[in-house]
Amino acid sequence: MKYITKFLESYITVLFVSLLAGIGLYKYTIYIAPYSTIFLGIIFFFSALKIDLKEAFVYFSDFKMVIISNVFMLIALPTVTYIVMQFIYPPLAVAFLILASMPSGMTSPFLSEIVGGTESLALVLAISTSFFAPLTIPLMIQLFAGTEVSVGFMTMFLSLAKVIFIPFILANIVKYFWNNEVQKLNTKTKPISMICLGLLIIGIVSKQAEVILSSIQGGHSLIYLIALFLLFIAFHFLGYFVVFWKDKKERITIAVCLTYLNFTLAVYLVDQFFHAPNILIPIILSVLPWSILIVPFKYFARKIV
Repeated sequence: MKYITKFLESYITVLFVSLLAGIGLYKYTIYIAPYSTIFLGIIFFFSALKIDLKEAFVYFSDFKMVIISNVFMLIALPTVTYIVMQFIYPPLAVAFLILASMPSGMTSPFLSEIVGGTESLALVLAISTSFFAPLTIPLMIQLFAGTEVSVGFMTMFLSLAKVIFIPFILANIVKYFWNNEVQKLNTKTKPISMICLGLLIIGIVSKQAEVILSSIQGGHSLIYLIALFLLFIAFHFLGYFVVFWKDKKERITIAVCLTYLNFTLAVYLVDQFFHAPNILIPIILSVLPWSILIVPFKYFARKIV
C-alpha cells in the first residue's frame, strides 16, 4: 500500500505508466475513453474542495493587478505564443496556443507556497482565470486556429463550462453543509485525483495510440519535449515581469500561476476537439516540464527574495 501511495504522488510516474498503458493496451483501454468528462469532473471537484473563497476575496481588493494578470494570462499570452510559434515552428503553434490559453492550475497556491510566493494571490488567480477560461479559450482558438477545429464557439464554451463550473458549484455546496468532514477528506483526495488523471490520459492516448507510436518512431517527440521546456522557461520569465511594479513575492506568484497551467484541462480539450498528433502529443508531454521545472525555479526564487 505504501508503494502505491508513493506512485500516486508523482505526476511523471502516473503520466509514464498511463502513456504505456494507453499505447500498449489500447485495444482494451479504448473503452475508458468515453468517460473522460467524468474523470476531469472528479479532478476539478476535489480541487475545488480545497479552495477557501473567503481567503481569496481578500486579494480581490488589488483589482488592478488581478485584472492585468488575467488579461495577460488569458488573452495576451496565447496571442503572443501563437504568433511567435508561427514564425519559429508552425507545427506546434496550435498546441502551444492551447497550453498558453489555459487557466492557472488548481495546484498553483501550493506551488507558490513552496517557492516563497503569496498563496492567497495564487488562489485568487486560480479562481478568476478558471472562471473566465470557458469564454476566453474558445475565443482564442476560434480567432487563431479556427480552421483546426470543426466545432463552434458555443459548443466549446459549453463543454468547458460543464467541467469547470458544475464541479466548482457542487464542491461549494458540499463544503457549506459538511465543512468539517471536507477538511478531513482533503488530505486523502490526491490519490483519487491522480487515478482519475491516469485514466483520463489512458483513454485519450488509446484513441490515438497508432498515430502516437508513429510520431515517436519518427523522432518528433524529442523535438516536442525540447520546445516544451523552452516554452515553460519563457513562461517563467514573462510571468515574473508582468507586474513589474509589485514586490518580488507577488511577481514570483504570478510567474507560478502563468507557468503551471491547468494541463489536465488542456488534455481534455484536445481529446474533445483536436486529433492531430502534433497537437495531442505535446499537450500530454507538457506534464514533464510542468513537473520538473519547479525545482530550479524554487532555487531561483529563494535567491531573489
